[in-house]
Amino acid sequence: MRIFILSIFLASAAAAQNRVAVLPVQARSGALTPADAAAFTQEMRAAARDSLADRGYEVLAAEGSDPSDALERTGASLVVLGRAAQMEGATVVGIGLYKPGSSSPVSLIRVMGIGIAQLKTDVRAKLPGQLATALGLAPPAVEAKLPRGTLRIPGGTKQQPPEAPVSAPPPPAAPPPPTLVSPPPPADEDPLVTIIRETTTAVEQVRGLRRKQNLKVQILDDKLFSAAVREKAKKELTPAVVAAERARWLAFNLAPPAVDPAQALLDVLDEQVAGFYDPFTKQLVVRKDPPASAGAMGPDGLRVILAHEIEHALQDQNFGIPDMSSLPDDDVRLARSALYEGDAMAVMTAFGALRAHKPVRASIATGAATLRGLDAQTLLRVSGKSPQLLHAPPVLREELVLPYAAGFALVAEAYRRGGFPLVDRMFRSPPSSVHQILHPEAYFAGELPAAVPAPLPPAGTRAIAIGRMGELGTRLALEACVEKEVVKEIAPHWSGDAYTVVEGPKGVLSLLWTTAWSGGVAPNVSNVMKLVQPCWQDQAASGPNPLGWSMGPESKIAGSTELVAVARGSIDLDAAISRQLALRPVMAAAVPPLGNVPPAPSAEATRVDGGRFVSPRLALAGEVPEGFEADSSNPVAEVAIKKLGTGGATVSFVPEPLAGAALDAFFQTASAQIAAAQGGHLTYIGKAKRSLAGVPAEQRSWAVENAGMQLRIEVAPYCGGKAALTLLRLEGGAAARMTLDQFEASIRQTGAAPVCADLE
Repeated sequence: MRIFILSIFLASAAAAQNRVAVLPVQARSGALTPADAAAFTQEMRAAARDSLADRGYEVLAAEGSDPSDALERTGASLVVLGRAAQMEGATVVGIGLYKPGSSSPVSLIRVMGIGIAQLKTDVRAKLPGQLATALGLAPPAVEAKLPRGTLRIPGGTKQQPPEAPVSAPPPPAAPPPPTLVSPPPPADEDPLVTIIRETTTAVEQVRGLRRKQNLKVQILDDKLFSAAVREKAKKELTPAVVAAERARWLAFNLAPPAVDPAQALLDVLDEQVAGFYDPFTKQLVVRKDPPASAGAMGPDGLRVILAHEIEHALQDQNFGIPDMSSLPDDDVRLARSALYEGDAMAVMTAFGALRAHKPVRASIATGAATLRGLDAQTLLRVSGKSPQLLHAPPVLREELVLPYAAGFALVAEAYRRGGFPLVDRMFRSPPSSVHQILHPEAYFAGELPAAVPAPLPPAGTRAIAIGRMGELGTRLALEACVEKEVVKEIAPHWSGDAYTVVEGPKGVLSLLWTTAWSGGVAPNVSNVMKLVQPCWQDQAASGPNPLGWSMGPESKIAGSTELVAVARGSIDLDAAISRQLALRPVMAAAVPPLGNVPPAPSAEATRVDGGRFVSPRLALAGEVPEGFEADSSNPVAEVAIKKLGTGGATVSFVPEPLAGAALDAFFQTASAQIAAAQGGHLTYIGKAKRSLAGVPAEQRSWAVENAGMQLRIEVAPYCGGKAALTLLRLEGGAAARMTLDQFEASIRQTGAAPVCADLE
């Protein structure tokens, strides 16, 4: 009897093991019509039957949407459930396989197509292999299971290119940029996959790096993308990291005590990030609908975003992306981030230039100079995009913008000297401080910051944050209470620092900060820092932050010929200062990281002398009106003139032709930027024919409401029509208009412009 019962049990188990149940596909609103959902369900069942018919398996048509219930009702060993959703114009069906005892799928694939026919073809191709693997009928795939929504972009190769030794001579000048060539896509390939494939191939051609393995890409709607951003941020913003950052912000008075660094960062990222490469999962994650910051990218916006993020994937596969938390301090982390982001900005710019048939070298140089010439707040205000970032604490705003702007400038300089082959070598000898990012010559010369010992915690306290502020952090700490122009003069002389934030009784924090300075400015810095003390006292009176931390009101500042020591809080300030000044920084010998790489030859900079400006690179000259100040230091303008209460003008060069739609877009963008900068609304007046530098030009005019001024922008073809010369005028009345008319008439060409030879 026992044998009989056991036999029935074994027979029942065997029957269950040979059953597979397929539930109806569950479609989100708009993903599939009821008829298409039914047709796809039938195709799933047919594909399962056809693939398992000769394997002894029975495929059942189950009902409902609960895999656990279906397993129990049918006695099957495996249940198939598909869920359909819309993604970037296509329909994606996630097909999960469920086994007894598990509420989550043991296997998951994605079927994608535009229309029911493509979906049927894709499920026929993918479902049999998924079933065979789950049922033990085929060896499991070697590659790890991809996250939901992931697209494989094939083309990886295991071949490793030879690495040039660090001591190798500098590479030759940048080769001509490639012509973007993409193989024709398969006739039935999804359009989104085609975009990703073509962009990946184009980035490889532009950058000269190749995939070592398949790329993985996720395109997510706003809700899922925000969740992905926050998930990635959580991996980086651990409680310890956030606490240390909060202590740093409080100790250096970088933000109001109530501001939460993690929440402020998440608010900005949720608004600004259009896509990111996740080095943890090795995949690209892209927002389906780019944010406002990507709106100016035009019809190629998604491709340009992908180009930036694909370059991060190529960086990881060719050079590796370090775990930023393993780097010694914020200054090093920010410098390393600037290299990676600057390279991606250069690639994105080159990719966009080739797509638009614009000169690559000039586009990279101009793009980098434009970003570098504006501080973070001005850049964001003029762009008219990024409201969250514009109103974020300055420390967050500056540290987020710097890798893209200053990092781009450093990489652009390397590209100018030796093309992307020289940029490759930067990843083997990366910048070690933000000072090297802000001053490219310091990087190429191998100037290293002084190794300043971190101050030791006084007795009865514990260290909660230790690090280096760097040139940027030092500047921000001083600008909290000192005029920017004053700080701007001394910040470049930063040569090293170290700080320790300690906690004493009752949650009172104290700061010990030692800074090193070059050029004999340490005594001046000491005096400037003393101007910050009243702000520190006001901050201390504001009470504790949400973590219960507060700063003691007292502070002391002292210096030597090279060092400035700061101690503030409820500690023995005199003893702390004495210990800090007794520590001697260690100066490292300069070793050029890339060897002897001289700057590429460049035309003489614009000069102003005796009421006349001369631009050698544009072969232009003109007369500066009497009473007007002239400035030739702006990297995005050849010369700018202004007179308080009267108006001003700037002469600029655009390294691309402006005609037709491109000309209209230029007028629209330039006028919008001026309106944002002036804080007024523009009313269009009209257009006129003019002459600029002896060339016919088009002028368009606007009234700047609430400012009592008129804006005039003129554009003339230059370099034989390969580029454009622009004149922007802001006039406060008839007299100003007459004066600027005379300035315009004085501008003339003096010969062949060297800049024209740089245009491809």
